[in-house]
This record gives sequence, C-alpha cells and structure tokens, in this order.
Amino acid sequence: MAATNAATNVTSKTAPTKTTTKIAFQEGYIKDEWSQLVEPAYRGIEGRAFLWTGRTPEVGQRTETQVTTAASTNGPAGSWCRLSGVVTDVGPLPTLDEWRSSSISCQQTPIEHQESLRDDVLSRFGTLHGQQVTSYAFLNFDFYDRQEELPFKRGRVYKVTHEADETKSFFWCVSSIEDVTDDLPCCEEYPEAFRKWSDGLGLVRRVSF
Repeated sequence: MAATNAATNVTSKTAPTKTTTKIAFQEGYIKDEWSQLVEPAYRGIEGRAFLWTGRTPEVGQRTETQVTTAASTNGPAGSWCRLSGVVTDVGPLPTLDEWRSSSISCQQTPIEHQESLRDDVLSRFGTLHGQQVTSYAFLNFDFYDRQEELPFKRGRVYKVTHEADETKSFFWCVSSIEDVTDDLPCCEEYPEAFRKWSDGLGLVRRVSF
C-alpha cells in the first residue's frame, strides 16, 4: 500500500515480505543414478557438474532431488516428484570427534584406524556422515501436470537442506524443505549461485502459477 508524505509529496511503498513455509514430506534424497544419467546433456547446456554420492559437494553444482510427499490437503501420501536446483551452501565437514560420536562405521572401527577410515570414506563418498548441503530449487517441469496432488508448485522457490547419512542407500538425504518464494524485484535475497543459474535459464518467477 502506498503512503504519501504530505510535506514532501513523496510516495513510498511498504517493502514486500518474504514467505517462508516448511513443506512436509516422507523422504527425499539426491537421485544419484538420475543425476549421473542427465549430467552429460545438462552440462552441455549449463556447464555445471551435478552433485551425487561420491562427488565432493561444491557451491554451484546442480541438484536433482527426489521427494516423496506426506499426506496433505493436496493429496494422499506417497506421491513423488523431483526438485531441480543448485547447491548454494556447503556446510563444514564434521570434526573427527563429531564424526566418531555419530558415525556407526567409525564406532565399529578400532580408534587407531579411525583417521585412515575417515580418509577412505571421504575418498569414496565425497563427504562424511552429518555434513549438510543447501540447495535452492524449483519443481521440475516434468511434474507440472501433477501439481494438484503435490505441495510443490510451478514458479515457487524451495530451500532444500540435505544431510549426509551413511545408513541410507542414497547418501544425501533431505532433512528439511522450505518454500522461500519472495516477490522482491530481481530476487535480491536469493543466494548468488541460485540467481546466476536460474537467471541464465530464464527460470525465475516472482509470482506463483
């Protein structure tokens, strides 16, 4: 709503607010096989590597996250979709002590061999149990025709937090999803890596569809 200053006759506008909503889901993970399958084609278009189990996470990598939904007003539990995005933040690796306290494989290894095991795990998986990676993502266009049964919508922006979990078949598991769509011009509040990727593909939308 515009407010007019009578003394100066200058019109100012209230700054738009950012919407942040947590999305309920059953499970989610980086789809390794799919990422490896589509990377050659997309890398030719976007010039970006994809994140998957075995690759060290870096800001700017592409992500393909498969999500199975929870029951909601949009539909029953069990529907699934993919969120396509880009890594915007890579959390620190757990310290050796932190890894010892949370990693089953570490706890089952004699203490004198735990440092070498840590190096082996990093070499094989590119991460350690407990590390977190954040991506910003859109609903993949293959799922636009299923929006009525999904909590994800075309044109919305989602912040997806992944956490390395050595107990799962897919190492990068989703720990939280938030709808962070805003109406700010040029999406100033989005991370730079996401803005560059989405702007380059003409994907940014300032309203939901």
